[in-house]
Amino acid sequence: MTNISKIDDSKKPVEVFTGSSKSDFINSASFEKLALGQNIASHTEQASDTKWTRKLFALPAYYWVLIAQIIVILPHAAHLPLWLIGFAVVSIAAQLPRIKAKFKKLRHLKRVYQGMQMLGFLLGLVGLWLTYNTAFGLDMGVAFLVLCLISKLWELYKRRDAYVVLNLSLFVLAALFLMDQGLVTTLEVIIGAVIILLAFIALNDDGNTRGDGRLRTLGVLGLGALPLLVVLFLFFPRLPPLWSVQLSGQQATTGVSDSMSPGDFANLGQSTELAFRVEFADKRPPQQQLYWRGLVFSEFDGVTWRPSPQQQQWRPAPQMPVWIENAFATIPDEVKVAPTSYEVILEPTQQNWLFGLDYPFAQRQDISITSNFTLLKDQPVTQQFRYDVLQFAPMRIDPVLSEALRRLNLALPADGNPQARALAKRLFAQSGSDPVRYIAAIERWINQTEFRYTLSPPRLNKNRIDEFLFETKAGFCEHYSSSFTFMMRAAGIPARVVAGYQGGELSRSGNVWEVRQKDAHAWTEVWLEGQGWVRVDPTAFVAPERVEQGMDALTQSQGAAMFGDGASAQISYQQYQMLQTLRRLSDQASYYWQKDVVGYDQDKQADSLLKWFNIRSVMQQIIWLAASAITVIAILIFVIWQRRRKRWHLADLPLAQLSRRIGKVDKSLARDDSEGQLAWLERVALAIDSNAEGGTDSRLTDSGHSEIVQTKIMQIQQDYRQLRYGRLSALEISDKEYQIVLKQLKKNVGELF
Repeated sequence: MTNISKIDDSKKPVEVFTGSSKSDFINSASFEKLALGQNIASHTEQASDTKWTRKLFALPAYYWVLIAQIIVILPHAAHLPLWLIGFAVVSIAAQLPRIKAKFKKLRHLKRVYQGMQMLGFLLGLVGLWLTYNTAFGLDMGVAFLVLCLISKLWELYKRRDAYVVLNLSLFVLAALFLMDQGLVTTLEVIIGAVIILLAFIALNDDGNTRGDGRLRTLGVLGLGALPLLVVLFLFFPRLPPLWSVQLSGQQATTGVSDSMSPGDFANLGQSTELAFRVEFADKRPPQQQLYWRGLVFSEFDGVTWRPSPQQQQWRPAPQMPVWIENAFATIPDEVKVAPTSYEVILEPTQQNWLFGLDYPFAQRQDISITSNFTLLKDQPVTQQFRYDVLQFAPMRIDPVLSEALRRLNLALPADGNPQARALAKRLFAQSGSDPVRYIAAIERWINQTEFRYTLSPPRLNKNRIDEFLFETKAGFCEHYSSSFTFMMRAAGIPARVVAGYQGGELSRSGNVWEVRQKDAHAWTEVWLEGQGWVRVDPTAFVAPERVEQGMDALTQSQGAAMFGDGASAQISYQQYQMLQTLRRLSDQASYYWQKDVVGYDQDKQADSLLKWFNIRSVMQQIIWLAASAITVIAILIFVIWQRRRKRWHLADLPLAQLSRRIGKVDKSLARDDSEGQLAWLERVALAIDSNAEGGTDSRLTDSGHSEIVQTKIMQIQQDYRQLRYGRLSALEISDKEYQIVLKQLKKNVGELF
């Protein structure tokens, strides 16, 4: 071992360090020295033959605190403004010892850093206000919490400051669950919590230059908390939220926009991102009937389709809305069937419209339905949302069309797209002004013309309908539905566009139906005399497999041709296939996480507890919670005690008990931990003999019995030598001869004193 002594020029007290290498001296720097820039050496200066994992766990506590800040703030980058993330990076970098060492005097360091703290915090408040335009809101609150954590870093000088920073980091980390409760977010929080725990462990173990035992301590803390976590998850009462919050951001993430013009679905048609899942109570309808209704577009300006404000809206009540009752009453008794029940698990869309099969009805207080059968939620869907839906089919919707609705669904711009108008009038006249024959005529015309379905159509300019029908002849659902609806109206037939999703696919487990962004679709509803609104999907004229088998089957059959021409199309197709496989696996894991963990609500908890533990009241639930928690804690304490308690050899245990008895009479004669058993027995024998020769009446024994005690001690020593070091030590404990000597040892010890 090498002794290193250092005395500075100012005659300060000597600092002595004993270590095996220069790197050990470097890493022995205290938290305060690193925080003040008085020690700037990096931990990477250790010996090159040391494993990187050992180097990592041996990092000083100061570096672990900085690493924890990176891990905590990084997941927030997805929803925080970029300027705040940049401020966080600058703040963390400014705490590096090498940068703090640039300030020669401590007062200069604190003066500059205090100024930066105040300036950064005030400018951050202004930035948050300009970014969110409000002092309230969930994302505003989370951003403010992150700003407070960043600002606190500028006064990281003492160990106490580190404890404050790490505790605040736990709140910032938990705030991620306010934004999302998905599986990925949970993994991010777990990683962040582990790093913060390591930082706490390092703070309480700052003198450990090799990092030995830190990982073991983390394991004891983590594994010990898991049983308690399970108990709290199962038994803690699931209380309803006291308030609700929503994000202030307005950017949509759904595959269905609030308007439609050619190009809206171009990128989303290639996305395998999950839109929603569906769990059917009974048999699932056929693939070609899975039209997931969203918005209805009735207004058209020549380029863009938009919803019309001229629609009634109804909230749940004991009775259904009149348009559902009227439509259901038109169904003949011989074909009338009970509505289909299913549950939709919708991913966050940041919009308030929902999706359901034609024709949907949801009887919930926070969901309304319009006369166009659009489901609307009171607040935008900012988190995964589950709702039950009934499907009413078949029904006649608006068998008698009001004059206002007729005008709305016949309206076209005064000019534009002259070729499409002329074609519509010609085909309608050739069909004898019969709407059904006219629809069939358009289908024949499309089939006889070289139209094709593609996800990479050419750009369209002013007269988009004419350019698509007579020039490019390439597009996807919105091109066909928009053009078909235009031609219906041009012939005097009321028509409108419906946007939503079509089809989907069965999950890998086979029990859930999954609808993805690539299934985004648009179709047409045509009003026919005596039938009301009738669905017509013009995309099926060109690509019937898109409707009958789904978007996935169409992509598989057409391959790279769906994504354009050339090498770039082949690359896009390969990327699509790889991404689709990965998304299916991650979505399946996310589904079970959301269903069984996040979805473990008050109702599911009551059902499971009632089934497993026969709990029928909140009081019983609290009693079970307390009893289970106490049991788990007691087991953990017992296990820790068992691991830490001293374990004796069979021959040592009787002597340890003897030492405790002697120590109660005379503490000086109790055995020291560093003292051997035989040496201790010899010392006890000498002490008793010395008392006997001096005529002193010892509390252990009187002089008349000293010879007997000496004899027994000698016998104990002899038996102990045989059991521990002699021939008997090689025998099995269960051996008969071994047991005889051991019993004799215990007997002599028991008779002594």
